Amino acid sequence: MPSRRFFQLGPDRRRQVHLSLCEDALLTWIGYVRDKPASLRYRDSVVAMWHQVDVDLPADALRAAHAGVDLADVGSRYLEPMSALQDDDLTLPDPVEFAYFAIYNCFCKYVRDQDIPDWLIVNQALSVHDNDAVAARLTRAIDDIDPITNGNGENAGPMG
Repeated sequence: MPSRRFFQLGPDRRRQVHLSLCEDALLTWIGYVRDKPASLRYRDSVVAMWHQVDVDLPADALRAAHAGVDLADVGSRYLEPMSALQDDDLTLPDPVEFAYFAIYNCFCKYVRDQDIPDWLIVNQALSVHDNDAVAARLTRAIDDIDPITNGNGENAGPMG
């Protein structure tokens, strides 16, 4: 069971899994925004201003999460779009919204040191995939950072 293996990992390895899964989620975001400049505008319902979605924000947030420091004023750049998503002023297809939130929560956990549940990031990042691919993707992410253990947390023997 990949979820059990995930919870057996220490904090540093869980972080590596989060970053790996969010890299995948970022690809979903990039695929969506690539050719949609018109649909990336939204009107703020509070003051009726138009806003353009910052398409580079998730990539900048993920770079910051890797570094453990806010490299590009990511925290303040997230304020407006997060409000817009919560107010339904900005709507995204479910997989894209899950990618956006997974990367945001990864940023909050590893840059802002907020108490974000480990499984929330995993669940959001995996939600960009079809249900039949979720377990395999989590297993692959864990195997990439912890290849010497099997599903029981025991040494699987020599690799290769």
